[in-house]
Parts: sequence; C-alpha cells; structure tokens
Amino acid sequence: MSDKPITTVEEAFESFERNTARVPDEDNADAKEIHPKLRKAVTDELPGTTHFLSGSYGRRTQAKRLKDVDVIVVLDDPDGEFEASASDTLERVRTIVSAHELVNYTKISVRAVKAYLKDYEFHVDIVPALRPAFGSGLRLARNIPHEGYDDWTLEDPEGQLQAAKDKNKDTGGIYVPGTRVIKVWNKPYRTVDAILRSYHAESILWHALSDKTTLQEAAVAFFDEAYDRLAPGVRTLVPGSYTRYVDDRLDDDDRATAREKIEDAREKAHAAADLDDPGEAMDAWVKVFGASFPAPSTNPDALAKGLRSGAAKAVGAGFAMGGERSTIKARSWSPS
Repeated sequence: MSDKPITTVEEAFESFERNTARVPDEDNADAKEIHPKLRKAVTDELPGTTHFLSGSYGRRTQAKRLKDVDVIVVLDDPDGEFEASASDTLERVRTIVSAHELVNYTKISVRAVKAYLKDYEFHVDIVPALRPAFGSGLRLARNIPHEGYDDWTLEDPEGQLQAAKDKNKDTGGIYVPGTRVIKVWNKPYRTVDAILRSYHAESILWHALSDKTTLQEAAVAFFDEAYDRLAPGVRTLVPGSYTRYVDDRLDDDDRATAREKIEDAREKAHAAADLDDPGEAMDAWVKVFGASFPAPSTNPDALAKGLRSGAAKAVGAGFAMGGERSTIKARSWSPS
C-alpha cells in the first residue's frame, strides 16, 4: 500500500483500485513470461499464423486474481483444412499445446484449448481463428457437439480490444481501472457467485461513460446504467458493435435478480456520493464495496491525520476545498 495518506474520496477509490482491484504484479510478471512460450509453440507448428492477446487480460481489465490469459491465433488456411472442422482444428492445437513442458493438462472448450500449467494457478486459453474472405472481424471456433455445432462464427475480438482502448483514452484513463473496481463489486470473493457475467459488467460501464471522469463518478454511472439496462426488454450491445448483444442469453429470472441487487447498490452509491464529509462518504462506500474499501471504519491508519480528526474539508471528485459541495456530474451516456 502507498505511504501517502488518504485525504479524499477519490484517493480512497484510487487506493482501493491499486491495492484490492488490481491483479498482483507477480502474477502479471508470470503471465508475461509464460504466454509467449505457448504462443511460440503453436506458431512454430502452424507457420504463417498471427496471434494477439485478447479477453480481459488483453484489455487489462482483469481484477483481483489472474484466472486466465486469452490468446487468439489466426490460422493461415488457404486450402480450407481448418474451416472444414472446428473440433478437428481444436484437437490439432491441443496436441501441440499438450506437448509443452509447462503444461500439466489440456481441455477443449467451445472456442479454445485450455492449457492448465504445472506451476501456476492461471491457465492459458489458445483460441484458433480464421480471417474471413470479406469484411472485418474473425471467425472463431464453435465446438458444441451436443447441439450439433462444429463450425466457425463471426466475432470481433480485435474490435473489442480497440473499443476498450478508445474508451480508456476518452475517459482520461478511468475506464480500465474503473472496470476493475466494478468487477470487485460484481464478485468480491471466489466463493460468491457473480451478479453479472464479467464481460456484461464491463460492457455496461463502457456504455455508461463517454467523457473524462473520476472513479467515484464512474461507479455511480455504472449502477445507474446497469439498473436501466437490466430492465425487461432492454439489452446491452457488445462494445464497438451495433448488432451483437452481450446479454442475449440472460434469462428473465436472472435479469430480475441482478437488477434487484443493482438497485440496492445504486441507492447506497448515490447516498455515498451525496455526502459532503469525506470520512462519512468513505464509510458509506464501504457499504457498497465491502471492508477492503479504505475508510475510517476499515483502515484508519491509511487516512491523513486531519481527516481522522474530522478537521479536513471535502476534497476531490465533486468537491471543493473549503467550499460548498458542487453538484455531482450527471452520468454520461453513449449512443447504443
């Protein structure tokens, strides 16, 4: 944890993101060492392919722990060999990956070969892809034998990466860390079921923000947006897409349950953002994010002496030093 004492609500959010929401540096260092070796193993055996990081690891939006690293491998397929069977392609990639000295065992999923490693808790997903003859996007494997699917579907992982990068720039660098913060709320512990699918939560925040903002404002905007987008009949577009929805398979009962939980968090978030006193506001945000959020009640040692004594004035996002509290900026909306 940083030695700098916390004096404002926004500094509390920054500390929470840095010390609770981020994947530990040592896990990222391990991933940077491991995934290039598996990528090389595949591309050495299947020459002419290109590859790139994808998923939450590629977008830098993974939170708390490193679960997996997604690697898209775009196969060169001049004769249509791979296109003929997604399952056969996955099996060929699995054979290559299984032989690597770092790999303990492998498993084929709908779109990827999952490589579980001998000495690391995270795994690497190798996702084969084909470049379509015309247009943008990539065709990813769809291996669902019990439903009769052994083909490729058009997706846009490159567009999703670019959408996240652009949004982070547009928001002054807040979208990526803000996503990590929201993911902690969405699934605070390994043993707790997530309220939303991880990418669903990430996509909602993407739609909620359009301009430069702060972490506190982003959190409030997320809960407002999520409440609206989980209403009956409303859907959330995949970031960067105008035709595909991230929640098109979310059933009505799960949607209603998630909306109830979000409504409760939304009320608490607005109550916290409306408080002038920074210490009281931090304690109110604890009711949203849990005891790991820095506040007088959870981590008094991290707070500045003046704040602990009650002498500090509200400063930071939506506040002015020694003056009246300014109105919290209205949530930003982007066309969907």
